[in-house]
Amino acid sequence: MAAGQRRGRSARALGLPPSLRALAPGGGAAPRPPDDRPVLRLAVSKGALAIELGEPFALGPLRVTELVVRLAGVRFPVDLSGGVARFRHRRGQLAQIAVEAQGTDLTAWAAPRLRGFFGEGTPQLLIAPIEDGALVALRSGEAALAFDVAVAPAERALRLLPERARGVGLEAPPHALALRALSLIAGAHGRLVEGAVVLDAAVERIVRVLLPAAGARAPAVAGVQWTATAAEAGRFRAEGALGEMPPALSDRALRALEVAELAGAADELALAGGLDEARHAYLSALERAPRHPEISSRLAWLDLVIGERAEGALSTVVEAMPAVDAGLLGGALLEAVGDRDGAFSALARAAHAEPYGPLAALAWLRAARLADTFDVRLDALNLGVARAPGLESLRWARLEARLDVADVRGALADAEHLEASARGPDARHAVYRRAAEMVLARGHAADARALFERALRYAPESPDAVAGLARSLRAAGEGRRALDLLARARALAARSGAPASALDLELARGLAEIAGDLPAAVARARAIAPGAPEALEARLLEGRWCAELGDLGGASVALGRLRDAVELALQGRGADDVGSARGRGAPLGGGPAAVAAMLAEAAEIEEQSRGDLLAAQRHLGLALRLRPRDPGILASFRRVSGELAPRAAAPSVGAAPGPAPPRPRATEQRIEVHVPAPRRRTLPPEPVEIASAPAVAPVVPRPPVAPTPVDAGLLIEEMPTLDNADTSTELTAPVPPSVTLAEGQSPLARGGFDDELLADRLADRVRADPTDHGVAMALADVLARLGRDLDLLALLSARMEEGDDAVRQEIAPRRRDVLARLAARARDEGRDAEAELYEMLLHADVS
Repeated sequence: MAAGQRRGRSARALGLPPSLRALAPGGGAAPRPPDDRPVLRLAVSKGALAIELGEPFALGPLRVTELVVRLAGVRFPVDLSGGVARFRHRRGQLAQIAVEAQGTDLTAWAAPRLRGFFGEGTPQLLIAPIEDGALVALRSGEAALAFDVAVAPAERALRLLPERARGVGLEAPPHALALRALSLIAGAHGRLVEGAVVLDAAVERIVRVLLPAAGARAPAVAGVQWTATAAEAGRFRAEGALGEMPPALSDRALRALEVAELAGAADELALAGGLDEARHAYLSALERAPRHPEISSRLAWLDLVIGERAEGALSTVVEAMPAVDAGLLGGALLEAVGDRDGAFSALARAAHAEPYGPLAALAWLRAARLADTFDVRLDALNLGVARAPGLESLRWARLEARLDVADVRGALADAEHLEASARGPDARHAVYRRAAEMVLARGHAADARALFERALRYAPESPDAVAGLARSLRAAGEGRRALDLLARARALAARSGAPASALDLELARGLAEIAGDLPAAVARARAIAPGAPEALEARLLEGRWCAELGDLGGASVALGRLRDAVELALQGRGADDVGSARGRGAPLGGGPAAVAAMLAEAAEIEEQSRGDLLAAQRHLGLALRLRPRDPGILASFRRVSGELAPRAAAPSVGAAPGPAPPRPRATEQRIEVHVPAPRRRTLPPEPVEIASAPAVAPVVPRPPVAPTPVDAGLLIEEMPTLDNADTSTELTAPVPPSVTLAEGQSPLARGGFDDELLADRLADRVRADPTDHGVAMALADVLARLGRDLDLLALLSARMEEGDDAVRQEIAPRRRDVLARLAARARDEGRDAEAELYEMLLHADVS
């Protein structure tokens, strides 16, 4: 027999069943509005009186579906006319309780607690039941985390144990993030114990809230413990009873408890941010449980997050499982060590096995970035879109991939899907404008025009969209209409106060290339401020157009400003930062390669239009600081430096010319050439004197001059061809003819006039046969004696590029000596920029 009580109604001993009329549509009384207080009723069973829950009651995300409180000490017969209110002062004993929670309700309740977990905003959250536990997953942008939760009941507490944590784009170990997420969701209801979140006294918390809300006393809960937990059909259920045996734990729960006992201390250290201490604790756990897959994965994730430890982390994983079976962890490690094919296979397997759709889609996105061919990349993106159709980054990646294979129709379909997913006119405008820029960059002007027009539908006053439409019209051949739209875009930008330097540059190009109005184009380019991102390109175009107009002075000024801006941007940068364009100073427009190309063009303009080789050399030297290995710039720098060297060696105009020494006749000249022995020689070369019969009179011999310690002396007077049968002991190429010093001529003259003549002849021989290493080294010795370090640097650099490893090892020390001398000389003469160039090249050779 049961009796019930509703708030505001009289208690009845017996409740009548609802009438059929009341159940009919439109019949009976109106349904009772939901109550914020639980409904209790009295129940008599087996000679005992109890208070039961009349209908399920919600406590936050939970729904208490069953509750039985036995009232002890009640003797029969008893008056039940007062209902529950008559016995609310009695404290009973909790006999049975059952609690349910829908996954969607848990998700909605827990999501606000995770605000800021991945940065600003609330991440997308999923809590879904799985076998013997739950799946918890979070995503924000291209960062995603997923982990399983094993539930292990313990008397009146519930232990939540995270395992198999994995993720993409994370800045901390996934297991530490999983513990943090569980702790945030549990809040004050749970505490962290050895790597598990424990919900203490869950039964007490429920009954102490529910029964007092109904006006009854909270019952005693001693002896009550959880008897069953289940996860099925999108809901979780837990049951507790008085005096029952604890439930048998599942295999997953038992494994999770063992791992928590082994690695719980390490998990807490990782959660607190002590990664090095956590690493030592994980290693200690692996000593106790060798090759444990879960502990090995947590240690490898930690090393991967720390960085620069991919090889060691991979070895940790391989000892426990194959790397391709390690899921996202295996893919990340294989990618870090350079195994792109293995990483693709691991990511593909992980994506196929991942139950959380967005994480699987992000895995396909990373796999697509590793693909070497367009079709494999597009297939991976298609699979990713199938798992998470609403993932924007994946849609944009597939749109770009479809454009790469000229599938414009498919790309437009992706753009329409992105537009449909966007909320608000600003977001839809941004989608169409970005898609139009991508389509225009692939050369599809007509489709880009349509997309820009759709973007203008949502923001008709957008200068960027108007300018994009102008570019698409220009690409389609409608230049005059494009110029009109560019002028309108410039006016819109000025009206809104937006930066207009890019539009000024675009308009200047249109004036020069479409209208042919170079003066107006120069004015537009000159109006771009020095600090704008387009300033470098504007200075180059200004110089180019001024040169075409014949204003060589204006061209030189503009190109000088270009060079000064690049030098200012490179101030304070080390040799390691030059190539990457990092450091202090203004930004380098489109990167080091683009700026170096601008400087090379500026040097060409200075050389061809004005004939200023020194300015051209400065431009090329600055370009070499950005691209020290660029062959074209290196060749131009050597050529210009070679042309400048004779001018630098020539006497100044104001110097008084001294008496020129009489030049001996060719038959009376004699020059001693010292050629270093090649590394292949096994016997030291001996001095060889090859002389022809004098035409007029015999030459009076002079005392022999001892050769230098590092060279082998060769006295050469004609153009002999040495025997090349044995290349290990003899030179194989002809050497230039030499002349003999006249009798009585001072040997010091060998470093002056005669060395100049010899350098010219040796240079002719090198140009005739660039493969003659012996003659090239003889020319290098002569250039070193003459102090022509620029020519010597060009010669040695060419030999290093054309020779093998043995030649490079032989020449490298001499090249470093030359660079050191040139840098010191430039420093002494106040040419700091040139000195930095030589020092940078010297540093590159040493490293």
